Amino acid sequence: MSPAPSYFALSYGLAGCYLPDSEPAVYRVTHRRELVAAIADTLALYEMPASCIRQVKARRLWAHAKRHGVSVIHFQINHKGNALNFSGLTRDEYIAALGDDADFGEA
Repeated sequence: MSPAPSYFALSYGLAGCYLPDSEPAVYRVTHRRELVAAIADTLALYEMPASCIRQVKARRLWAHAKRHGVSVIHFQINHKGNALNFSGLTRDEYIAALGDDADFGEA
């Protein structure tokens, strides 16, 4: 049996603004390394330094997500006035965000 999935969205924009400059990309992960890889890939996409990943304490984040659920977690990774926004999602929020692309093989 595989671990329970965690769902989250990543968006990019000016730090402190309510609306991001990008549409949120949604993710479904089952392991900490998948979560870190998604964040690292998104940092690279927006040309933010790879070192920004150190703003996230991945072990603590994953432990908190497994204990309390990822939907309660929200934070920003900041660099030069811009921010990568992390928003935890419930399964229902994840499915709604996928819309018509909701073919993800879950029962």
